Amino acid sequence: MSPAYAFNTNQDRFDVHVMSALADEGRARHVRDRLIAQVRDGRLDHFLLKRLDGFDDFSYAANEKAAVNIIDFHFEPLVLRSMNDAQVNAYFCAIETALKITEASGLDEGGPLWVDTVHHSCVWSVLYVLSIYLMRQRGYRRLVLLHQGQRPEPRLAVVARVLQRVHGAETGQIQLQGNWFSKLAQVTTPDTAVFYLTDMPQEASQRAAPKQRTMSTIQLDGRPSAPIRLQTLSGSGSFARRLRASHVVVDYPGRDAARIRPYDPANPVSRCPLEDWAFWPLLKVA
Repeated sequence: MSPAYAFNTNQDRFDVHVMSALADEGRARHVRDRLIAQVRDGRLDHFLLKRLDGFDDFSYAANEKAAVNIIDFHFEPLVLRSMNDAQVNAYFCAIETALKITEASGLDEGGPLWVDTVHHSCVWSVLYVLSIYLMRQRGYRRLVLLHQGQRPEPRLAVVARVLQRVHGAETGQIQLQGNWFSKLAQVTTPDTAVFYLTDMPQEASQRAAPKQRTMSTIQLDGRPSAPIRLQTLSGSGSFARRLRASHVVVDYPGRDAARIRPYDPANPVSRCPLEDWAFWPLLKVA
């Protein structure tokens, strides 16, 4: 029987190690290369997915790719800070050559739009390109990014700034704290799209769990024996209803594909390849 998995709050994790190593921004490029070399030399095996029971069938290539994805996920903000608006726009739009949206349904209802997604290795590029599509093809001019605000996330500011300057969007950010929903309701108009990352494990949050827990499920695909399903906190179903917004989910069923589909309250599952999920370092055997 395949082991059950849960989340690990121990700070001795690969993502924490990577963030600490990249703290010296002046040497970040060198540090990135060194981290990747250490992964390939096996010196960081005690951090990686293959360390877990039940991962005997996980390939060497997938194990390495998962590690490099985490390194680049945390290296990306440092790169973006050095780019001008045109360079940022080109960088984000380059995702279109590597990842295709294979389905786009649930976008024809009209009114505000609520978009669920997960912390995929290239989620910021996908959200950027999707925002452009929603503006050009669906008439959404106001884009709101919801965020936990636990630590500074420079990509939020970069995405908002460049969408505004290059594409003429009205952008805003709202931290999920205090009376955030009232603030959101006040700025929401029929041409507003709200982006919400639904897969934050409670164990990764520095805030107490809400009294009324709303659980969602993320399915991590790519392990030959069986996918992994984990519960995360997400109030998106309730929030979207209260906002009277159409509700869609961005799934990543494969490494080179994404799909947009209507949210199903009876089956609130988001999909992502295991090696592309930004929180896999928190995995442990339950």
